Amino acid sequence: MPRIATIFGSTGLQGMSPFIFFCECRKQPRAVTRNASSAAARALAKIGCEVVEAAFDDNKAIKRAVAGAGVFLVTFPLVDIPEITQGMNVIDAGKEAGVKFFAFSTLPSMSEMSNGKYKGIVHFDDEAIVQKHLEASGISCVFICPVDLTYDISPTDDRQGTPSQLSGDWVQSVDARTTVSFYTWTGRDMGLTIKTLFAQDTTRLPEIDHETFVLGSLRGTVEEMAAELAKGLGKPVEIKRVQQSRQLINDMWFPEVQVPDPRLEALGVKVGTVEEFAKTELRSLVGE
Repeated sequence: MPRIATIFGSTGLQGMSPFIFFCECRKQPRAVTRNASSAAARALAKIGCEVVEAAFDDNKAIKRAVAGAGVFLVTFPLVDIPEITQGMNVIDAGKEAGVKFFAFSTLPSMSEMSNGKYKGIVHFDDEAIVQKHLEASGISCVFICPVDLTYDISPTDDRQGTPSQLSGDWVQSVDARTTVSFYTWTGRDMGLTIKTLFAQDTTRLPEIDHETFVLGSLRGTVEEMAAELAKGLGKPVEIKRVQQSRQLINDMWFPEVQVPDPRLEALGVKVGTVEEFAKTELRSLVGE
């Protein structure tokens, strides 16, 4: 494993997650941000992270950011630089700089999974294109799919339009009753996964290289997720449905992969359960 781990998207939910794990195992995390003076960047510097500035369209700055490091790449939709451009620019600059190992937070192509039925879901399709570019780059790489990010079980995630919103008493959902989804404790498990994969990028490379791992705590309906939350909170959790417009992706989502992914477990990653999430993060956040 390289001594340095460069993390793009370092001030977001996924990017923040690995830092504490890298610090614990005495690897130097390097946070890439567009503004090193921001409050989030200063907070990272305070916990011992190296913070560097680089925009996704600045080849020289990206090469400086990845020099001598392994790279964890998170790209962003709906910003000034298209997501495909973000990913390809970092991969190409990394190859020029001699990066030996990439990890990429990916999503599957919705149009491919549905055989063309669901088109125009750009965030998914764009990340799948970036994944293919990295696979063809000649660089050793691994892909982590937290599946449908609208189901991150993290009440601190304040993105607009999140279909499942959590409190101590209820979960709000736009899913129909039969919709099966993945639930991912990204704030905990992405960091643990990245640290584990980076630590074994040479010793167990044949098990990792060019593999796509599914990062999830549970595959099930919102009723099943609410039942697990109730176990952790020690009280019932009501489901509030604001609409029932989301009847997507049932058995299309990685039907061949168990959740939690046993391949990650074999590498030493034990993801947290929804019940554990409720007992720890959710209970403390709602003042239980």
